[in-house]
Amino acid sequence: MLPRKLLVGSAALALAAGSAAMAVQAQAGGRATPSLSFFSGGAGAHADWLATADQPPGDADNQAIHLVTSNGAPSYSQGYAGITVHHVEGIPAASFPDSSFWVKYQNYTGPSLGSPRLVVQFATPAGTPDGDAQLFADMATGDWQQVSDVDNYTNSGWDIHSAACPYESHQHWNEAQSCHAGDVVSAVYMVADAYRISHLIDDLNVDNVNFSQAANNGTG
Repeated sequence: MLPRKLLVGSAALALAAGSAAMAVQAQAGGRATPSLSFFSGGAGAHADWLATADQPPGDADNQAIHLVTSNGAPSYSQGYAGITVHHVEGIPAASFPDSSFWVKYQNYTGPSLGSPRLVVQFATPAGTPDGDAQLFADMATGDWQQVSDVDNYTNSGWDIHSAACPYESHQHWNEAQSCHAGDVVSAVYMVADAYRISHLIDDLNVDNVNFSQAANNGTG
């Protein structure tokens, strides 16, 4: 498999949330409650809500997000799947709260290769892109595992990329905020790369909103 940092095709697609400049402008006039929509790269990949009794600890709503990927080798430009979080654009990095999620790899164990990962993209107030922070687990256990820099560190953490911090590996969220001081959020999404792996995602927490069932979904 290719190293995660070379898999740029799927990450680029998530810019569908809009350009950085447009995202900054979304700050004006108030903000709707965050909602979700799904995307995929075709080739049999898909993302949707699934009715299932397979749930993380403490969750009893019998629903989870199903991210199913196909084998996208050698380019990995198809076969990915993901989630876009809407209505978070323009929030200052300093006030954007930490995020987390639960994941279960249904047909794989071993190094995660950074997939799936929750990506928070940033821009300057003028709309110039300024990198991102990416939250993921190091290892896929095959059981439900929380991806959190608080409750499951050091197996989980934020990789940071910005002008101030060109690359920092597996940090806490407050370090991401420091590296993006003065920036605003331009997009938030989760992507699973095209490795032919099926994932269950639940209790995705972004901007203090917990997404655990289809009622949390929206058209964006």
